[in-house]
Amino acid sequence: MARKRKGTQQDDGAAAGAGQVKSAQAKAQDDQVMATNSSSIVSKRSVEKLYHADEPPFFRYFVPKFQRRAPLINRGYWLRLRAVDVLVRNFLRTLRRPRQQQHQQHGRPEEGGEDEEDEEEEEEREKRKRGRKGVVVNLGCGSDVLPWQCLTRYPEDCAGVKFVDVDFPDLIERKRRTVLGTPELLRAFTGVKEASASIAPIAFESEQYVQIGCDLRDLGTLQKGLEAAVGDLSECDFIFVAEVSITYMEREGADEVIWWASTVGNAEFVLLEQILPDGSQHPFASTMLTHFDKLNTQLKSVSSYPTVADQYERFSSRGWDSVNVRTLWQVWADETFLSRSERLQLDEIEEFDEWEEFALFASHYCLVHAKVGSDAAAIPAPSLPVSAEIPAEPTEMRFNECPGVKGQRRFAAAMWLSPGGSDEQTQLSVLNVLGLGSKSRLQSCDVFRQGGLDGKEPLTFGGGGPTARMCHSLTDLGGNEVLLAGGRGRPCDPLKDCWLFDKETKTWKQTHDLPTPLYRHSVTALGRSGLALLVGGRGEMAFGGCLVYHPEAGWVDCDIVGEKPAAVYGAVLSCSGESSGGVFNGVYAGGLEDSLISDQIMYWEADKPTIKFRPMSITGILGTDAERRLLTRFGATGLQHGDVLVLLGGVARDHLLTRRDEVLLCSVSKGELTVTCQLTVESSGAQGSAPRPLFVGHSAVLLPDGSVVVVGGGATCFSMGTFWNKGVYTIRIPGLGTAEARVSPSLPQWVYEKSIDIAPTQRSLPVPTKNQQSGEPAQITAIPRLKLKSAGDFLEIVREGRPAVLEGLDLGRCVSTWTLEYLVDRVGSDRKVVIHEAATQAMDFTTKNFRYVTTELGDFVRKVKQGERVYLRALSHEKPSERPAMLADDFPALAADFLLPPELSLVEESLFSSVLRLSGPVNMWLHYDVMANVYCQIGGSKRLLLFPPSDVERLSFAPGASSSSVDVFSSLGSPELAHTHPQEAVLSPGEVLFLPPLWLHTATPTSKESIAVNVFFKDLDSVHYAAGRDVYGNRDLAAYEKGRQDIARIANSFKKLPAEAREFYLLRLADELREKARG
Repeated sequence: MARKRKGTQQDDGAAAGAGQVKSAQAKAQDDQVMATNSSSIVSKRSVEKLYHADEPPFFRYFVPKFQRRAPLINRGYWLRLRAVDVLVRNFLRTLRRPRQQQHQQHGRPEEGGEDEEDEEEEEEREKRKRGRKGVVVNLGCGSDVLPWQCLTRYPEDCAGVKFVDVDFPDLIERKRRTVLGTPELLRAFTGVKEASASIAPIAFESEQYVQIGCDLRDLGTLQKGLEAAVGDLSECDFIFVAEVSITYMEREGADEVIWWASTVGNAEFVLLEQILPDGSQHPFASTMLTHFDKLNTQLKSVSSYPTVADQYERFSSRGWDSVNVRTLWQVWADETFLSRSERLQLDEIEEFDEWEEFALFASHYCLVHAKVGSDAAAIPAPSLPVSAEIPAEPTEMRFNECPGVKGQRRFAAAMWLSPGGSDEQTQLSVLNVLGLGSKSRLQSCDVFRQGGLDGKEPLTFGGGGPTARMCHSLTDLGGNEVLLAGGRGRPCDPLKDCWLFDKETKTWKQTHDLPTPLYRHSVTALGRSGLALLVGGRGEMAFGGCLVYHPEAGWVDCDIVGEKPAAVYGAVLSCSGESSGGVFNGVYAGGLEDSLISDQIMYWEADKPTIKFRPMSITGILGTDAERRLLTRFGATGLQHGDVLVLLGGVARDHLLTRRDEVLLCSVSKGELTVTCQLTVESSGAQGSAPRPLFVGHSAVLLPDGSVVVVGGGATCFSMGTFWNKGVYTIRIPGLGTAEARVSPSLPQWVYEKSIDIAPTQRSLPVPTKNQQSGEPAQITAIPRLKLKSAGDFLEIVREGRPAVLEGLDLGRCVSTWTLEYLVDRVGSDRKVVIHEAATQAMDFTTKNFRYVTTELGDFVRKVKQGERVYLRALSHEKPSERPAMLADDFPALAADFLLPPELSLVEESLFSSVLRLSGPVNMWLHYDVMANVYCQIGGSKRLLLFPPSDVERLSFAPGASSSSVDVFSSLGSPELAHTHPQEAVLSPGEVLFLPPLWLHTATPTSKESIAVNVFFKDLDSVHYAAGRDVYGNRDLAAYEKGRQDIARIANSFKKLPAEAREFYLLRLADELREKARG
């Protein structure tokens, strides 16, 4: 029987708006809520195609164009879909089991189905004959395909079950048309009725599936539709699903839906929606709320029910007998929803390393599973965090903001240094090295200066250094050296190269490689011995070993005795210093094991080359388990000084770290660890209180004065935007540092100084072979000079694919009139242009030893006249990021001056772009163009060096790169270039160089200034060029781009083989490719 409502609730949900004509504003907001469906189904389609490739692609019919989402979004939606699927699956299976077995479940979903006895099957058939039905109601269904997925995955369990989709009438009408017009969807159902035969608000009706067009605020209409679809509601078993849907309703209306659903009889409710476990000011929460506010789809229940405890009370007080609430982060670790092997299998489908961001997302979503009726069993309310019992000690945190987007990088590593070497403790600098920027991994470091910049010499680097990477380590070895180890490009591209940075000379030098590529490994200095200990990390798999770095011996394997720690990565490793006899000890805690955060906390003692581990004794007022929950983290920073350990940030195993928990002060003594206090920061900044930081992806250093400086950090907040820490945070650690620092009234100021490029040393010239060392310098050949008599002559040159200098062509009056002063006069001195401003004559695109500067044309010309190293490659004036440059459109005042002669009609017919190039005394970097082009020298003169495409292997072009760092003008006589085939031309005004596609080339001016027009044209059929935007005309051909994707897939298929076998077979395949290339 359906239960009566309590008098405290509204009598009928229709009071929320049934029968009323909506205002234009209300209708507009409903439309915006419906628009959220469009984004979510694109993400679900991405999950479907990648993670459920063996199932029919039902989302495909609702998503016109497939878009592959980022791994973080894919995994988040996969978990959302899995959570709902498991609970609905278990509901379907309980329909087939006798009542006494349902009682034994105590409200928890089962892990899998059981074989049924014959008599049980007979009892079930008899129950079905008596007319009791199972009904799955998707509230705010959007374009979800739950009915089709269940009918495909669990066909026997769906016998006699009816699926009901409910949403706004407009959206349901679109879904109805899609189903009727798609045979692959329609054939899942039998007994489909004509629309005219259905009773409103039913829009589509069949034996298995019904669509109801209804505003959920109108519960009277919804109940009418359900009764028309399934009959007497009290004779049905219901499961209601609301996946991020009713949260867009006013809170009162959403609560009314929850209450109403509890009155229909035996029922379950699955609610998945956002929560605010640490309030609206948490960086992830504030980013999420801002995102939905911008869409005008505010989350209207989240402020009333911000925690799992609030959601439990919400359902318990609205008629539900049994309520189970979890965060999605807890669902991820729950064997009920997915097994260990299933978690690991996800990495086989798509590489993944966004664990902190995944934890933040999953901690801000909850899954409620409630029951009412004879099968419900009470479940205790979720336990509340107990960390409030740990003593809290207030301390100062100072914030210094960086200008604009400066200083924004994540998963970098930091070090501190002083102008006079490592022993000085004044005028310190902090460097945040490499890491991930807003779009890509960075080949640079940010420099922050203590106290300001006035009167201080800017920091500079000498020589080259490590390549771009993230998730590497930086370890101060004492003295003047800092050790950089490993890191990664993509998650499947770990690195093993290691580097030493000399604090005194400010130079990098390569040192001993790791024996195996690793990232997210844990490294700590062993006192001031010059040695470092490495434990754990991730390469092809989690690394379970320990290594000691020795300056001469390199990385030495440690013999592990005692209890071997779990093979984890992203753990905290610290050293308390040196005890007598050269034995070191410290803490090793947390890390990721089998895609879950490990709860291990180990004490280690290292007596080279042996290391002993044993579990630490955890003491404190909370009890071992509660304190272990706070201490075991992933991606945290552990900074130890003596017996004091500062634990900062990261993510925890089963809960979100609150602001109170983020910074813990611990005491380490004789294998025991005690949480001394939680540091509650009292923030200050130039403009008052500091913005709350996110201690994820951050870099932190402990300074001699006992303060911790945090730079960088932030997170991609699922599909809702990216949060960046916007400056430097300095935290005073009580009891650490000098006596003078402890009594200092305030923490020092930090100022962002600049970003310094790190030239990647490994991209320099290749090491010469013996033949090259004994070879003669490369012989330079002059490029032939020709005079064209007709357009046919030029066509023949293009077909031959060889460079040529074309003389005697009429380019118009530009040759006689164009000077820099003339261009300024015609175009205007105040015309804005983007120029290259170089530090040296040889510009290098790979290391970016220049900067892009927006300035006025008149100012650029002034710089050229003064001999400054500047270069202008004109862009489209109207849409520089969307359209290729066209001289006639971008500089109409110059258009009539420049002409392409009739002999070059092929260029005019296949024109792609025409680019104005002006330069001072700088060299263009070595590169190749995918399109053929003619370089027309108008003013001044220029020397160009060209190399045939076959020389690409000898000139250090990285895979996928169209530029090289080799400065051939200074290297032509070197043995490294002995086997290249350079060709040379010096162009004077009026001369034209034909550059065939893929010829490697570089240029240097032979006059103080140079003016040229570079015209690109397509010499191949358009089908050969890659689709999509190509502003510079330099995107590689479509076949090459596809080939690189194929190579990545081929390489991935060898991933599980031993290293030797993988290398053996991949090199054999490389030989086959080389044969086909030259055959």
